[in-house]
Amino acid sequence: MQTTRREKVDLHLHSHASNVTDYFAANAFSIPESYTDPLWVYRELKSRGMSLVTLTDHNSIDGVLEMLDSGLWDVFISSELTTTFPEDKCNIHITVANVTESQFAETNRLRSNIYELTAYLDQQIAGEDAPGGAGNHLVYFMTHPLMSTQNRPYGREGSLSVAHLEKALLLCNCIEVHNGSRTRALNLLTAQMLATLDAKTIECFADRHGITPKGATPWLKSMVGGSDDHSGINHGRTWTEFGSEGAPPTANLLVDCIRARSTRVVGQHGGPVTIAHSILKLLHDAPKLGGGRQQSRSGENSSIGRSIRPLLGLVFAKAPAGVFERIRLQTQIYVHRLRRQFPEIANLLRQSDQQFEEILESEVFALLADTGFTANLRKLATADDRIFLVIKLLIYRLCNRYMVRIEAAHQDDLVRTIKELVALVSSTAFVSLPYIAAFLQQSADAQIARDVRRAFGITESPRVALLTDTFFEVNGVSASIKRMIRESQRRGYKFTVIVCVMPGEQATGADDPEVRAWIESGHLRLFNAVRSFGFPQYEGLRIHIPPVLDILKFLQEGGFTKVQLSTPGTMGLCGLMAAKMLQIDSAATYHTSIPEYVENYTRDVSLEALAWRYMVLFYHAVDETIVPSRFVARLLHKRGLRKRRLLILDRWVDIERFQPANRSPAFWGRFSLTLPDDCVKFIYVGRIAIEKNLQILAYAFRALITELAARPGASSAHLILVGDGPFRAELARQLDGLPVTWTGYLHGTDLATAIASADVKVFPSTTDTWGNAPLEAQASGLPVIVTDIGGPIELMEDGITGIAVRGNDSGSLFEAMRSLMNHGVRQKMGKNARAFAVANRVDEPFTAILDSDALRRRQKKDEKRMTKREFTARVATPESALAQTAKVVALPIPIAVTGTLRSKSDTSVRVG
Repeated sequence: MQTTRREKVDLHLHSHASNVTDYFAANAFSIPESYTDPLWVYRELKSRGMSLVTLTDHNSIDGVLEMLDSGLWDVFISSELTTTFPEDKCNIHITVANVTESQFAETNRLRSNIYELTAYLDQQIAGEDAPGGAGNHLVYFMTHPLMSTQNRPYGREGSLSVAHLEKALLLCNCIEVHNGSRTRALNLLTAQMLATLDAKTIECFADRHGITPKGATPWLKSMVGGSDDHSGINHGRTWTEFGSEGAPPTANLLVDCIRARSTRVVGQHGGPVTIAHSILKLLHDAPKLGGGRQQSRSGENSSIGRSIRPLLGLVFAKAPAGVFERIRLQTQIYVHRLRRQFPEIANLLRQSDQQFEEILESEVFALLADTGFTANLRKLATADDRIFLVIKLLIYRLCNRYMVRIEAAHQDDLVRTIKELVALVSSTAFVSLPYIAAFLQQSADAQIARDVRRAFGITESPRVALLTDTFFEVNGVSASIKRMIRESQRRGYKFTVIVCVMPGEQATGADDPEVRAWIESGHLRLFNAVRSFGFPQYEGLRIHIPPVLDILKFLQEGGFTKVQLSTPGTMGLCGLMAAKMLQIDSAATYHTSIPEYVENYTRDVSLEALAWRYMVLFYHAVDETIVPSRFVARLLHKRGLRKRRLLILDRWVDIERFQPANRSPAFWGRFSLTLPDDCVKFIYVGRIAIEKNLQILAYAFRALITELAARPGASSAHLILVGDGPFRAELARQLDGLPVTWTGYLHGTDLATAIASADVKVFPSTTDTWGNAPLEAQASGLPVIVTDIGGPIELMEDGITGIAVRGNDSGSLFEAMRSLMNHGVRQKMGKNARAFAVANRVDEPFTAILDSDALRRRQKKDEKRMTKREFTARVATPESALAQTAKVVALPIPIAVTGTLRSKSDTSVRVG
C-alpha cells in the first residue's frame, strides 16, 4: 500500500526582485521590499524542509528566473500581482502560481483590471490540457484578504471594503488564510469569514455585484498559506502542506491538491513586530550592498541602520567578521568602556553636552561590552526574539540615561529639564521607529476587520486588558481591581490586569498564593519598569516608566478587543497610545480626583488647574469614560469634559464578607484596648493622608471628648484609625491626649471584623469619587457619617443610614458625632444601613468594564427602577422583606445639561 507523504511549500515569499515600493513602512525608511538573494533563500528553504520552492515577488518573476537559470528542478514560477478594481481604483493582491513566462507577461499587462485579469487566468485554466499547451496547471489566490493594500492615497472611495471582499470571493476560489506576517487574529478572522459562506450567501453576492460565481461549489474555498517574508528571517516558517504518493512532488501536483481542497496551512503567525524586524534587517543589510537598485534607493540614508548596525550584526551576521572588523569593533568597545570608567577625562575632551548620536553610540557599545547580554542573546532560538531583546534593552538604557540627566538637572533649571524630557521622548521614539511604522501600517486594517465581523455575523468575545499604576498598594482602586479579577474568573470573562512594577515588587507580590494563581491563569501580567522614581511630596507613591514595546507587543499578540485604563498615569498613557496604534476600543475610569490631590499637597492652584487640563485631555482621548458616581459625572462636565460617552461603574460592596455577624468585642483586645460597654467606637478606615480631611476629624473629635468630659454620667467615646500614610505623624500630634487607637493596615477577615466591631463609621473626605469604606461599614450594620461633597453621599441615605455633613466643616461633623452617641439612633440607623446595603447589592458587578455592550443591552431590557423616594418609604420594613424588593442601585439625581439618571443601574449617560 502506497504511503502518502506530506510535502511543504512556502507560497508567499519575496526576494530583491520585488519592485513595489508603495508600502508605508518601506517608504518611511527609503528601503526596498527585500534584499534577499534568490539562490541563498533557495538553500535556506530546502534546509527548512520545503519540498518545492517558488518566489512571489511583486509584479516580477526575475528572482525565480535566477533560480531556474541555475538549473534547480524543484522551482516553479509565481508572482504576487497588485491588481485593481477599475470602478473605484481599490487595489488588492492576487498571486498567480505555477505560470509560464508568457502567462506572467500577459497577467502583468492585465493587472490594472481585476476582471480582465481573472478572466484571462480562467481561460488559461480551461485550456491547460488542450493539445499544444504548456502543460502547467496554474492557480491564483487572493493574498492577505484583510489588508487594506495601497488604498490610502485614494481616500475612502479607494479603500478596501466589504463590497470588494464580496467581489473577490466571487472572483477567487482560493484564498490565503495563513499569512506569516499577519496577526493570529486576522488570519483566524479570514478563516472564519470563509466558514460563513454557503450557497445562499454566494448567490446574494452574485446578485448584488453582477458577477457569476465560478465552479459547482463556489462557497467552498481552497486555502493556502505562506510566510510573506521580505528580509530572510522567517522564510519557510509558514507553509502550505499537500500530499504526494511515491513520485517526487511537482508544481502540477500542488495545484491539483489546492483545487481539490486537500491542502492545509501550517506554521507561525506574525504581526507588526515581524514587520518591524524585517525593516531592521533591511536597514542592516542596506549599507553592505553596493550599486544596483538597492543602493540607489537606500544608500546611506538610514541613520537608524547606521547607528545600531553593530548590535544588529550580532543577530543577522551570517559569517564571522574578518580579523580587521573584529579588531575595529573591540577597539570601539574598549574606548567606550574607558569613557564610562573615566567620565572626567571624557568631559574634558567634550566641548559641549553630549548629543543624541553620541549617547546612542555610547549605549550601543555598552551593550556590546556586556557579556551577560551577549550570553542571553545566544540562548534565544529565533531571530525575532533576538532582535526584540536588542532593541528593547537599547531603549531601556537610553531611557535610564536620560532619566539620570533629568534627575541631575538643577531643580530650578526648568528649561534644561524640558530639553532632557524632549530628548528622552524623541530618542526612544527614534529607536522604536520601525515598530511604530509597522504598528501603524497594520492598524489600518482594524476598520475592515470590524466591518467583516459585522457583515459576516462573526461574533467576537470581549477580551479586556486593564492597565493600572496601582495594584499592590493599599487603596480603594487596587481593592476594586482585585475584585474585578475575582468577578471575571467567576463569570468566565477574558480579562487581564497589566501592572508595571520593580523586580523586587514582582517577587514580593507573587508570594501571595492568590496573586500567583492570577499570574499563572493569565488574569494578571506584571512587567518590570524601565525606571522608577518617587513622587515629590507624596510619601510612598512611586512613578514607574513602563516598557512600552513589551506592553504593545503583549496587547497585539493577545488579541485584546478593548483597553481599559484604570489610572491616568504612565500606565494609562501607555495604554492609550497602544489602543490608538492598535485601533482597538479604549475606556478610562475616573477613580481619583488627582487635581484636588495636587492642590492639597502643593497648595498651588495653578498646578491644580494644569492637572485639570491634563485630565480633561486624557479622558477626551478615550472612546468611553467610566465614572464611579453622578457626582464625578457632573464634576467632569463642569471641568470641560463634553460630548463624551459615560458609563457609571456598576459595583457594590461584598455583603457576605462585610456583615454584622462579624462583630466581636473581644477583637480589640489585640490592640490592648479595653472599653466599657457603653463606649461609642468611632472608626475611620483608609489612607492616613491630608486629602482625606482627617484634620477636620481631629478638631471634631476633640470637641466631642471635651463636651463628654463636661457631662457627668455621659457615655465615653473612642476613635479607632485603621490604615497608615504620610499624614499619620501630624494627625497623631493633633490627636495627642485623646482616646485614640491606631491599628495600622488591616486586611481580609481582620478588616471585616474591625469594622463590624465598631459603632460608627466616620469619613470626612471630600475628594473620594466613590467610597468603599462607607459601604463596607453600612453592610456591617454601622451608621456612617460622610460629607455632602464627593461620591460617598450617593452611597447612603441621609438621616436613615447615617448623616451627611457639610464638607470641610468640623462643627457640622461634631454635631453628627454627638447625635450618634445616642444608642437608639445608632441602632435604628445601623439596621437601616444593613438593609440598604442588601437591597442595593449588585449580583454581577463590573460589567461596565468586563463587557460594556452587555451592560447596555441589559439596561434596555430593564426600564423599571426603584426611586429614592420609594426606597425611603420601604426602609422601615424588616431587612428580609426589604432585601426582596426591587434593588435600589442609584439615586435619581439629574446631571446638569446632560439629562437625568434614573437610578444607579441606569448607568449610561451622555455628557454634553
